[in-house]
Amino acid sequence: METQTEMQQIAKELGALREEVHALRQKLDAMPTFVVTEHPYIYVSKEMHNGEPTIRGTALTVRTIIESTRIGESVEEILDAYPILTRAQVHDALSYYYDHAAEIEQYIRENQEALWRLTNRAST
Repeated sequence: METQTEMQQIAKELGALREEVHALRQKLDAMPTFVVTEHPYIYVSKEMHNGEPTIRGTALTVRTIIESTRIGESVEEILDAYPILTRAQVHDALSYYYDHAAEIEQYIRENQEALWRLTNRAST
């Protein structure tokens, strides 16, 4: 008789564990997926910025850093403008660009085209 009670308790605990595992799987499935890059401070996630390379721990894209340098900002000025960044993150973003220039240039073009469309729509 005691064995049957123990078996019922084990079955109950297993059922609870199954529910916990199921809940954890659902949470995991809902989490964004990150693609690890060869650059330690850069990641890619389809859920963030439509897959645009982003600086880990921030919402800033590599494109943001490149466009900042194109308007003449130095690394120091970028760090002043974005205090959340470290020097290593800025340099890694620049390095990522040098390794993936065509990809980042495409994001820059797409952003410029979107801004152009938005500006033209607002002026008509």
